[in-house]
Amino acid sequence: MRTGRCFALLLAVALWPARALCADSFYAIPDGARPGPPGTLLKAEPVAPPPGAGAAYRIIYRSRNHGGRPVAISGLVALPPAGRTAGGRPLVAWGHGTSGVATRCAPSRNPPQAFARIGGLADLLARGVIVAATDYGGLGEAGQHSYLLGTSEAHAMIDAVRAARRLPGADAGERYAAWGFSQGGHAALFTAATARAYAPEMHLAGVAAAAAPTELRRLLRDDIGTLPGQVVASFAAWSWGQAYGLPLDGIVRPQAIGTVDGIAADCSLDPVGDVALGLSALGYAQTGFLRSAADRRPGWDQLIARNSNPDPNGVPVFFAQGSLDALVEPATTRDYVGRLCRAGTSVTYVEVPWASHGGVVKAVAPMAVSWLLARLSGAPVPDGCLRAGR
Repeated sequence: MRTGRCFALLLAVALWPARALCADSFYAIPDGARPGPPGTLLKAEPVAPPPGAGAAYRIIYRSRNHGGRPVAISGLVALPPAGRTAGGRPLVAWGHGTSGVATRCAPSRNPPQAFARIGGLADLLARGVIVAATDYGGLGEAGQHSYLLGTSEAHAMIDAVRAARRLPGADAGERYAAWGFSQGGHAALFTAATARAYAPEMHLAGVAAAAAPTELRRLLRDDIGTLPGQVVASFAAWSWGQAYGLPLDGIVRPQAIGTVDGIAADCSLDPVGDVALGLSALGYAQTGFLRSAADRRPGWDQLIARNSNPDPNGVPVFFAQGSLDALVEPATTRDYVGRLCRAGTSVTYVEVPWASHGGVVKAVAPMAVSWLLARLSGAPVPDGCLRAGR
């Protein structure tokens, strides 16, 4: 992109830093490069390492979407300082929270901001853990974003780990964990459900999720009462319709489709972007949003069930929930955790008093990292279910 054109775009789109608008050439991948073994590293370029890292890279790697189709996905990797580890360094796959469904909403386009939002990153690096942070499919590299599509998200997380292991100087082992917030927590839980069959050559030691949506039916109910909830529902409806070929007007009122399309073109990457999305969602007050019983419409009901309530498949789980979360209801999380406990899954559950949806990661990051490090070290897994206080 020429400098003059980039400057004009920066004036027009003040929310985005220069690096986000002028790094497009890195994300360009020929169609013929996508087929191949999942986790293959297609591109890597050094970026400024976050505090505590020895090196960091922006990457593009091969993966598979929910239908098994080959895709290319971008992301970031932070490597610990130099030093070899017996058996290779462990890895953590980080799943970011909702950033949007448009290609330009990839966190890897702004590495400093993306690294700053990884819960407990400095502590993980200090303990010799490699951290791989996927953008998920369709963010960064052109394609259809797999928003809250569990299988696609899980593949993106697992293949980011595979790709990170191929970086020069990684010295990576086969043991890894998944850790994520909100959408990323959903991705981490589906990683547990998917890993054994999808990546048998590696060992998933545990997954940690903060403020993760588990029962998605509520997203498509016509009584959504908050602007953030309406924004998330808009992202989900738009992305799911595109991914599964379902007509949007099957669940969205015709007069609201323009608002959904507008929201789908914006990003949730900073407070200004969040305010803009909220203002867009105010349009639903005039037009209405979802059709009655949208969550029970043919096609959509099966889609919701397929991407809700993942079975961790015997993988230990750490789950954190804010007591004041208005987006992911604590009662829904408690119900999900209770089902896991009754099924025999090892669960450590932390409910943080007075914590909102966005505040829970910072509050629990030290506990989550301590739990992740224990799983990665091979420490005994707690029996049954533990409700940990904070």
